[in-house]
This record gives sequence, C-alpha cells and structure tokens, in this order.
Amino acid sequence: MTAAFRVVRCAALILAVAGVARAQTPPPEPPPRLEASGQFSFLGTTGNASSQAAGAGGDFTWRPDPWIHNGKFVFAQNETDGDLTARSFAALFRSSRKINERLSAYGQYDFLWDTFAGVDQRHIVEGGISYLAVNRAPHTVRLDGGIGYLYENNPDEHFDSATLSAAAFYRYEISKTSEFTYEPRFLLTLADAGAWKYDQVAALTLAMTNVLSLKVTHTIRYSAEPPEGFETTDTITAVSLVAKFSRAK
Repeated sequence: MTAAFRVVRCAALILAVAGVARAQTPPPEPPPRLEASGQFSFLGTTGNASSQAAGAGGDFTWRPDPWIHNGKFVFAQNETDGDLTARSFAALFRSSRKINERLSAYGQYDFLWDTFAGVDQRHIVEGGISYLAVNRAPHTVRLDGGIGYLYENNPDEHFDSATLSAAAFYRYEISKTSEFTYEPRFLLTLADAGAWKYDQVAALTLAMTNVLSLKVTHTIRYSAEPPEGFETTDTITAVSLVAKFSRAK
C-alpha cells in the first residue's frame, strides 16, 4: 500500500465521519411560540443636588407560523431638584409574514410622545419588505425597507408626509447568558426631505437567572428639523431589571 493511497484513504475516512456527524447533529430548536418580558429601572440621587430617573417597558413576540407579531413600549421620566425635566413614551406594534426562509413582508405602527423634545404625538404607519441577511450563530442581521405615512403634532403646528424608511436589526450572542442588539432606523419625509429623522437603540443584556436579566440600553432620537426652541438630538440611557417569560406551544 503506497503512502499516497493511505493519505487518500484517511481523507475519505475523515470526510465520511464528518458527514455522519453532521447528519447526527440535531437541528437547532425553534424559538418559543410566545415570549414576553417586562422591565423597570430607577435611579435616585440626593445631597447637593437631587434627581430621580424612572423607566418601565415591556415587549412580546408571538409566532403563529407563518406569522410573527411583535409589540413593545418604553416609558422614561426624569426629575431634577423636584422639576420634571424629561418624560417620553414610545410604542411599536409589528406583524410580519414569512414569504420564504429569508424574505418576509411586514406592517407596523409606531407611536412617540415626548413633549420635552417638542413631540406632542407622532404616528407612523408603514409597510415593507424584510430580508434576513445573516442567520448564523452568533450573528443575526435583518434589513428592512418600507414606505409609510407620518403624522406629527408639536406645540406650534402639525406635520404630515409620506415616508421612506431603511432599518436594520443586529444581534450578537456573546454567550449563553448575554447578548448585544443594535437597531438603527432612518426615516425620509417626502413632503420635506430636510425634516428626516434617525433613531437607534443599542442594548446589552446579561442573564442572572432563567427569568431575571440586567439590561443596559442607550437610545438616540435625532430630528433634522425639530420645532423651534428644541434641540435636534435626545438620548436616553437606562439600566433595567428585566423579567422574561416564554411558552413553547
């Protein structure tokens, strides 16, 4: 038996064993049919200056195949020396239907109330296409493109426009007990292209038990043409305790 033949035979054996191992590797478990979580955060300081910051939120995901329904809300408030300096409420509901393994169609409703940023109410109704660009652990990347309609009330006037949007969702599973997510979104208002908006949310979640997690979130909201007397950029940083529940069926 020549050396070359032994090498070929060993290579064939390795490939065969690898093929059997792949065949025996169980497929990844499907995500739970229902997931829900609630979160609360509070930070207070006293002494030379006193301040209190509080926040609450919640979300759910329901997966009646081939549909996926998501809903979430976030409330934040801050007081400094007894004066209310910030208060906002944001909510979103989204339904998507799978077209194939990577492509899906979605519709969503987005609401924002933030009087300290000059937004008495903002409503955005949108529909579009979502593409799962990467779905290989530990990374997940989803890209969205949509068209919609925006209506916004501020202290001086109201503004409405058709919109075009581009958004993404990135998830990095750092370990079995921690993950990082990043969600940027760009919104172009066709009635006035100079009034475009940009939001992003970055979050780091660390599991402490099967139910409880610690979550650090940083949110940026940017409006290129804010109401007169208001800044273009608002940021919210929150450290929250999260309770999460899931149901497989």
